[in-house]
Amino acid sequence: MTATYGKRILAAFTPPELPPVSRRAFRFHISYAVLDALKDGVLANTPLMAVKAMQATDAQLQIPLVMASLGFLASVFAGVAMATRHKKPFVLLPGVLSAVSALLMAWTSSALWFLCASGMISIFDFAIRPAVPCILRIVYPDRCRSHVAGTLRQYASIVFLASSLLFASLLSAAGSHIWTMIRAELTLAGIASLCAFACFRQLPDRGDGSADEAAPADPASSATWQEKYARFSLTPFRDPRFRRFLSIFFVYNCGNLFFMGIVPPFFARDLGFGYFQATLFIHIIPAITGFLAAGRLAAWFDRTSVWRSFALVMFLWGADPTLLAIAPFLLPVVLLARIVRGPATVGSMVLSVYTGVHRFTRPGPDTSCYMSAIFLVNGIARFLGPIATAVAAQHWSHRVILLIGGLAVLTSSALFLLADSRSNSEAPLAVKPETAPA
Repeated sequence: MTATYGKRILAAFTPPELPPVSRRAFRFHISYAVLDALKDGVLANTPLMAVKAMQATDAQLQIPLVMASLGFLASVFAGVAMATRHKKPFVLLPGVLSAVSALLMAWTSSALWFLCASGMISIFDFAIRPAVPCILRIVYPDRCRSHVAGTLRQYASIVFLASSLLFASLLSAAGSHIWTMIRAELTLAGIASLCAFACFRQLPDRGDGSADEAAPADPASSATWQEKYARFSLTPFRDPRFRRFLSIFFVYNCGNLFFMGIVPPFFARDLGFGYFQATLFIHIIPAITGFLAAGRLAAWFDRTSVWRSFALVMFLWGADPTLLAIAPFLLPVVLLARIVRGPATVGSMVLSVYTGVHRFTRPGPDTSCYMSAIFLVNGIARFLGPIATAVAAQHWSHRVILLIGGLAVLTSSALFLLADSRSNSEAPLAVKPETAPA
């Protein structure tokens, strides 16, 4: 009995059984995820660096979020462009440019230029993402992709925890040498990012997943590039189920982007937390709970509908700012809010970036096109949300902004549940066996 219970616990922290090519690819993939998480742990402290070392204003803190919208819009074009091409170059080139941007951040002391460089990293990072579900679909079998993605994010979250905690502690201890420490940490982030993409380059062009997804082009097609672009870019919007998904996803993104930019100043100013305390609650506690819950949660995604998966993740995501707004000075409530944030963060990443799109489209060129549509909606919200926050911050308290954003996200959770009921009442679409039904 004890041995069986131990195996169940261990199963929550191990990847699924994989065929040989996928198994080898997973070793490089998790190396990439860990190094990228190390970089992200350093960069997670950049808002606090800007607030404390550079006296950045609430309006300036919205700059990276607004600039990230350009990355989402660039991903719209990249996703269509990569539809009939090999996917890895669309990851490697922006990845290297992102690493260079981190290195450039190390050598500016202006809050404006510092946050603009941070925004450049967001642009390149988000431009990569249409290729991610395609590569996952190529390399890994359909039966376990969410589980694989969840395991990658699980271990990335624990490395992110250690990285952000360590480097926040070093910032706290730096004293008068704070600028030397900031430069050293950001230089390390750039180097780690370059190493991460060197590992990513080792992923196979064809794996144990979909051969249709791996095919770079249709040699029999005589359509011009403009005709292909028009066809691929419009395909997602002809799918009524996907249009329904995008409308709800837009509600979630608007709510999320409305409150996300004021979380660092809320902890740093409203609650008076220092580098270490703020990092503990903003990043460390969610990373711990994300690590503990990610394996089981992602494995459940493989067995249930995409609507229910998003509904649960959005409920946890919306509970966090709502609880912070209701009782910000009660430590148990603040702790509970950050605890639920962990699985919400990992679950959102797995569904939004890795595998959620697989439930709507067959393998092939449409995968990256559907992802482009997701990022188009996200990019619009990411452009409008922070601007609305910058205006609202002049008139409303941080608590009011948190409450409004949290309630909007909770509304999207309820809408995803309603969509699940409607999906069950509709006749299922004919799909290839490779693609799980939504």
